[in-house]
Amino acid sequence: MRPLLAVIVGITLIYACMHFFVLPEAPDVTRSENVTHLESPAYNPAVLDLWDIAVEETGVENESAVLRQLEINVAGDGAVRVIWLYFYGEEGGEQHVYEVYVGPGGTVSVKSQKLDYSVQGVHPLALLREIDGIVFEDIPFQERGMRLLVSVNAYGDQYDETRGRLYEVSSGGFRPVKKVTFGPDAYWYTITLTPHRDTEPPASGAELPDCMIVFTRQDIAAAGSVIYG
Repeated sequence: MRPLLAVIVGITLIYACMHFFVLPEAPDVTRSENVTHLESPAYNPAVLDLWDIAVEETGVENESAVLRQLEINVAGDGAVRVIWLYFYGEEGGEQHVYEVYVGPGGTVSVKSQKLDYSVQGVHPLALLREIDGIVFEDIPFQERGMRLLVSVNAYGDQYDETRGRLYEVSSGGFRPVKKVTFGPDAYWYTITLTPHRDTEPPASGAELPDCMIVFTRQDIAAAGSVIYG
């Protein structure tokens, strides 16, 4: 079992390192590795603390920041394996895209690249505050470990129970939703929680893994119609 465990850990670290280098290498890319440490107790990714670190270490003008994506990987015992945070913002009057990576053990690395265009969107703080309030121990599939993904959406979409369990989240509390419809001009974020898959893929026709699709009140307000359940 020990050699197998070593292989699994090695593959995880390789994948994590590859993920950190999403931004292409170019003359205008700035990278700083292991700049500080993030304390993340079990079932607590501490994303608000991570945001404070991101602002300090990147030099971004806080008020200009726009969230692009957040991904968190949590083990079955609640340990936070890795976190990736991507956002846009201005620094010294220039637009940048930033990547903040928290590796195993809580080491934080940052990377930035200049852009030749500006980006409009929502500041990360409100969404991160909602995620910080989620009680991960109460998630139905928490013992299997999970992946949390915050992503931006546009151009319209409809969510119903065929896509997963739908909720509105506010201050850590979940309110069930049956259907949410966004129009073509809407701009919103989704917080998707999925359990880690079993080692064997599901057989044809088998029930899909549990999935929670969560919307903040701010994003629900952008919907054309909402049916609570």
